[in-house]
Amino acid sequence: MSAHLKAAPHNQRGLTIIELMVSILLSSFLLLGVMQLFINANSSDRANSSLARLQENGRIALDLLKRDLRRTGYQGCASPSAESRVNSSRAFPLDAMGVQNVELNEGAGTASDSLVMRHATPTVMRATSIGSSQVTFISGGNISFVAGNRYEFILTNCEDVAIFTGIASVRSDNPDPLTQGAMPNRYTLTSLQGADNGTPPSLYGIPSGTGSQFLQVVENTYDIRNDATNDNRPTLYKNAAAMIADVENFQVLYGVENAGQTSWLDASELTDALRQRVSRLQISLVMSSPAEVADAVNNQTFAIANIGADTQLAAIADRRLRRVFNTVIDVRNRP
Repeated sequence: MSAHLKAAPHNQRGLTIIELMVSILLSSFLLLGVMQLFINANSSDRANSSLARLQENGRIALDLLKRDLRRTGYQGCASPSAESRVNSSRAFPLDAMGVQNVELNEGAGTASDSLVMRHATPTVMRATSIGSSQVTFISGGNISFVAGNRYEFILTNCEDVAIFTGIASVRSDNPDPLTQGAMPNRYTLTSLQGADNGTPPSLYGIPSGTGSQFLQVVENTYDIRNDATNDNRPTLYKNAAAMIADVENFQVLYGVENAGQTSWLDASELTDALRQRVSRLQISLVMSSPAEVADAVNNQTFAIANIGADTQLAAIADRRLRRVFNTVIDVRNRP
């Protein structure tokens, strides 16, 4: 009897190695596409966030500068054109703006500038006793002076202005019940000095009390420094304290009115006669993002407030975002 062998039906129970490799390849392409979309979205989000932060920092920086620089030359109720009495420690309105090439410095080429501005601060203070060798005054509770330190003040009757320095005494309580609520602190200034640390200006004819204003002179210095607490990033400093981070370039031009038109000068051109006439400032700040977030290396140049051949700041070869912020500030308290 012959046996007929029948082939058993073939049932596939898995993938061949070729099919598996093709599946892995296709899945890899799909995964790479999804990952690339995620990377692009994340990079775009970082760039947009950095740009928004950069724009906000630029706006804040300009607002802070405007607030300070508009006060330049403020002498309380006295006219901005009122000249300080003889022997005053500052010859306002001239010395409200810093000295050329000493306090107003023009950076070489496109390097950053620096400047110094002065004004009286409208604080709550009042002179209660005025003598030729000492002045006693009262102040608000949030105003304090360190005993033994020398400070600079303006005393004016709204016509005459005397600017002098004096050494503050230890704080005592204001004994006057009528004023002690608003001005609880009392100090006495001694060792009064005027120009070149010499004889102080005459205070004769300036009354005490409500007949005069007694104000502290504030000096503000602005320059660019590397901040050791922030990876040595360039930072705009005010009075040796970090003000705005990631400011890489700071430029200042000085506007002098002549026949109704403004002539713009840099610090190197400001003689004493010209700096007394400065009525506006042109400021430019080049600011960068804290981190490198751009897709490509920077090749952008920036127009800055400078004169001659140095009006363009060269590109910096990294991937930080940068913007230039420009403004013109009217110096309100200039004659």
